[in-house]
Amino acid sequence: MVNIDTSTIEGFDGMTADEKVTALLGLQIPDPVDLSGYVKKDVFDAKAAEAASLTRQLRTKTTEAETAAGTLSTTQAELESLKRSYYVASKGLTGDEAEFIAFKAAKMVDDKTTFEQAVDALTADRKKTTFDWTAPVGSGSKKTGENDVMNALIRGALK
Repeated sequence: MVNIDTSTIEGFDGMTADEKVTALLGLQIPDPVDLSGYVKKDVFDAKAAEAASLTRQLRTKTTEAETAAGTLSTTQAELESLKRSYYVASKGLTGDEAEFIAFKAAKMVDDKTTFEQAVDALTADRKKTTFDWTAPVGSGSKKTGENDVMNALIRGALK
């Protein structure tokens, strides 16, 4: 049964019984609202909590994936650097010369040239610098004295 608010009818308290009946019959009563198409609050709250939990799990997994991808790219870059260093070292280059060749080769790499091809091209006509510590000192004549032989041996050991 519908409760009727008589305060919305103007002058209801001062009406006679017949006027009250006529006023009540003329009153527009809205139809009850059909709520069957709506979700109940407890069901909605449960689904909202589940969605929030899944959102947190997704954020966690996304962060883990980004961290793993960053670690992977760093490791791959380090591996590539080690492979290049090994290749340059396998060509007999060391120190500043190896660093310089690696730098120049890295600048030469493009779609058609690999790092190895660039290193090969740079080292193809390379003359290895050597220094003969046993060369004669002074007038240019080779000395064969005991001191000279010892000095030559010591200098040879410093190579």
